[in-house]
Amino acid sequence: MNHQELFVHLESDNFTAQEASEYLEMSMTTFRRYVSSGKLKPASTVGRNQMFAVQQLKSFKKSLRDVRG
Repeated sequence: MNHQELFVHLESDNFTAQEASEYLEMSMTTFRRYVSSGKLKPASTVGRNQMFAVQQLKSFKKSLRDVRG
């Protein structure tokens, strides 16, 4: 099973920051840098936990691939 197939059933869900960084295949430090710069925005906040929409993460991941070539 590839990476995309692993996450496809969760497309309407929200991910925690840790899950989002794993989905994007980047470290938490890099992920937090994108959040701090405003390039990624949480869909909601539950207590102190930020939740990220899978659709937004999917689009962001595609944009990273397009930039990297």
